Amino acid sequence: MRLIKNIICLTVLMVFTLFHTQISFAADSEWYWISSDDKYSKYFSMTRITTVSSQNNIPTCIEDWIKTGYAPGGAAETIANMKLPINDPNQLVYSLARVQINPQERTLRYMEEIFYDKDGKALYTLKYDNPVNKDINSQSFDEKFYAMIVDRVFNKGEGGRLISNARWLGLWSNESGESSADTATLRQIDNNIIVWIWQENKDSAGNVSSIQFMKKEYNIQNLTARTLKYNFWSPDTNWIDKTPNLDKNMHSIIPENTEDVEFKKIRYYANKYPEWATRYQINKTATTATVPTNTTATTTTPTPTTPVNSTTTSPAASGVTNPIGSVGPIGAPIN
Repeated sequence: MRLIKNIICLTVLMVFTLFHTQISFAADSEWYWISSDDKYSKYFSMTRITTVSSQNNIPTCIEDWIKTGYAPGGAAETIANMKLPINDPNQLVYSLARVQINPQERTLRYMEEIFYDKDGKALYTLKYDNPVNKDINSQSFDEKFYAMIVDRVFNKGEGGRLISNARWLGLWSNESGESSADTATLRQIDNNIIVWIWQENKDSAGNVSSIQFMKKEYNIQNLTARTLKYNFWSPDTNWIDKTPNLDKNMHSIIPENTEDVEFKKIRYYANKYPEWATRYQINKTATTATVPTNTTATTTTPTPTTPVNSTTTSPAASGVTNPIGSVGPIGAPIN
């Protein structure tokens, strides 16, 4: 009996020690895991989020460091897409990037990126003199980074919206296709509502023959609209950016046509959920942030650590019927 008690006490002590070690590791860890798939693991730093600029005590530029772990397929894809001077994809294990976010415009830009091998040796460094602001939408590689960082500042539920069943607002559906508005991207600035719309066109057999992915702006006072960005997909063309061909002037919305149907549903949604539609806007005094606005952004590079590459399915991609792969209603990564 005494031996059994000693064994039990020793077992409890071992469990407590292991539990305590895991908690300490989590508390000291630089990186918070977001998601993983068969190519990439994504992390962000919860301790380095800073406010670069603000207006009316609302952050307008947020900075943080993010981390991407690469499986071999992800490394090869990244090297090819970014034309990195890394000969062997197996060398590239992870990267760190300093990013800046504009929550009012829903954009993210890379300020610098550092690519590492398994031992934490920098293979290549990129510093951007003219960083490009990237629109964040359902097809963005950076969408989860954006959502997690912004939620740490404003706590408005960006991350939850990405995997919510209510994310996509149905606008219309018939035998020729269907259209949905991405409420995660919906925002209202004064009388203008901006949102990304996903439209699938179908052939006579009911198969998706083409996709139109558009960033649209509606003026609820003048009853006008315009398309700000336009990406087109078909099996023959793959993704094509047709933005340069757009007429970006506002035009009147014709009563009872398809655009009018879309506009009315989007306007109704914004009226029903005004706190969501106007989140982070500088003319909204009710919007508050948890990061001090007088914080000076740091550009210190975090200490490299080797990530664990996982093949866990990303929550946003689970259960999605998708002929061309990614995280939209059926989409494909295009930016």
